[in-house]
Amino acid sequence: MIDLHTHTSYSDGTWDVRKLLEEAQKAKIEVLAITDHDTIRGLEELEQINYKKIFKGKIIPGIEFSTVYDGIFFHLLAYGIDYKKIKDWVCEKYENRKPKLDIEFNQMISSCKRNNIKIGDIKYEKEKGWPIDIIYPEIKKYEENKKYFKQEEWDNINVFFERCVTDKKFPVYVDFSCNYPTADIVAKKVRQAYGKLFVAHPYRYNLEDTIGFLDTLKNNKIIDGVEVYHSSFTKEQSSTLKKYCKENNLLMSGGTDCHGEKRKEIKIGIGYGNLKIEKEIIDDWN
Repeated sequence: MIDLHTHTSYSDGTWDVRKLLEEAQKAKIEVLAITDHDTIRGLEELEQINYKKIFKGKIIPGIEFSTVYDGIFFHLLAYGIDYKKIKDWVCEKYENRKPKLDIEFNQMISSCKRNNIKIGDIKYEKEKGWPIDIIYPEIKKYEENKKYFKQEEWDNINVFFERCVTDKKFPVYVDFSCNYPTADIVAKKVRQAYGKLFVAHPYRYNLEDTIGFLDTLKNNKIIDGVEVYHSSFTKEQSSTLKKYCKENNLLMSGGTDCHGEKRKEIKIGIGYGNLKIEKEIIDDWN
């Protein structure tokens, strides 16, 4: 059993590296990847401790990069990287970089005005939170705006924001390349560090054409593979992605997306209880 998608407290998980390794050992994980968002700090810690005393399995170094391609914000999982070769770049573009929230806010306001979404004269104030925390309640103040959105978008700020950064046709679209490197740049850097790139949880972006987006990434040589197994996927979705990878000569990965106690219903190695990814899926990686 393997788990190639986990997070520690170096990004948005709650367990530190040692705790994650302990839990992976208890779960009898054979191959593990720690894939913190946009940071190499967990990988650095692994080199500083004798982790073999805690976890007996194999560890594949990984990072989950935030990125944008063709106007769509999504995540890329990088595996097998020599992180020291891209340490400075990761620090500059991710760890030490602050999101340009004023630009993000202004883009969202421009989209509203362009698409006839009624809003008042609002300005970005960082003490009020993220741009979405200001714009979303402002839009909802006006009932006439409801006709521009699906019910789930209107009712849920998280769904609303997801559409903002993945759907170019969404009335409040924002191009997140103002905050993150584009996927072609990420791909270049990862390959310079001898790594492989996989699209993380492709169905979570709720794209109109998930397979079409994968085609775009494949045809432009951005990806080496796809995360076929994920806690959020149905059996049908995993089956579709497995078939797609086989037909397109792409590698497969899979993981629980464990965040420790933050999402304690997602257990390391088994997700919601029945994931159990077989290690044979990585036989073709080399």
